[in-house]
Amino acid sequence: MLKKREIPQWKIDEINYLVDLFHKYKNVAVINVAKMDDRQVQEMRKILRGKAIIRMSKKNLQIRAIEQYKKETNKENLDELAKNIPGQSALCFTDMDVFELKRIFEENKWMIPAKPNEITPVDIWVPAGDTGLPTGQVISELNMTLKLPTRIQNDTIWIREDTRTHKAGDFVTVKQAAVLKKLGINPIESVIKIYMAWADGELIPEEVLYMDLEAFQKDVATAFVGAKNLAIKLGIIDDETMEALIQKAYMEALGVLFEAPIYIEEMRDEYLKKAAATANIINSLIFGSHIEAPSTEETKTSKEEKEEEEEEEVGIGSLFG
Repeated sequence: MLKKREIPQWKIDEINYLVDLFHKYKNVAVINVAKMDDRQVQEMRKILRGKAIIRMSKKNLQIRAIEQYKKETNKENLDELAKNIPGQSALCFTDMDVFELKRIFEENKWMIPAKPNEITPVDIWVPAGDTGLPTGQVISELNMTLKLPTRIQNDTIWIREDTRTHKAGDFVTVKQAAVLKKLGINPIESVIKIYMAWADGELIPEEVLYMDLEAFQKDVATAFVGAKNLAIKLGIIDDETMEALIQKAYMEALGVLFEAPIYIEEMRDEYLKKAAATANIINSLIFGSHIEAPSTEETKTSKEEKEEEEEEEVGIGSLFG
């Protein structure tokens, strides 16, 4: 008969602690810690103090805690959260918006040494100047391992000129990584990345968290303009199309009015503008000149002056009547 295995108390305590954190905070981010060292984690904990808690636990304990929390609350998408937790990840509990948490992570990056036996994602440069290293066997490491141009000055090794030791995509050997670290070269940018987030029942995947917001805003604006133009064309009336549809109806009504064999005194200014526009087209085609449409004030002034002249003529004529 198989003996039932007892679960160590520390595992039970860890699961209970994680469940308590799930109850205390409404948002949880699953973060990648595979390529982070303890110094980075401690620094980020200081930055997030009072705002978030980063808890590093084994994957199976994280999953057990999520399962227990689901039993206690029956909240949505917890199964998906547990299913998608990768190895070497930590849980970050917070009440902050997860996009704000992502921004804090991105604003606090570290520069770290090149990893041995890995491909470098960036070019690696060693700057010219004093390395601070004493003369001795190390100079042969610089010359042979990294092929650096060196010279001796004031009993220390100097690099004669800026030198690129690796291109992005090159393999970094153990020896090369050790010498670069000895020189204090930290070319790799390290930033905490969120795999996914669970926000009080809503699962937010990585592709949504890290989408290009500027491009997304442009796409939304383009879609809005296209939808609005289509709605205007179809005559759909709402708050966004009302003004444009009224303007369109007014212009169409003017078009019908100009074609009708009638004259309406109240529309005199529109007739004058239309006539001036037509005259301008003809003049531009024939003479390349332009005719200014008389303004409303000029039209009124001309009419008033004409009426005054007629009154004067009548008045003078009466003297000789």
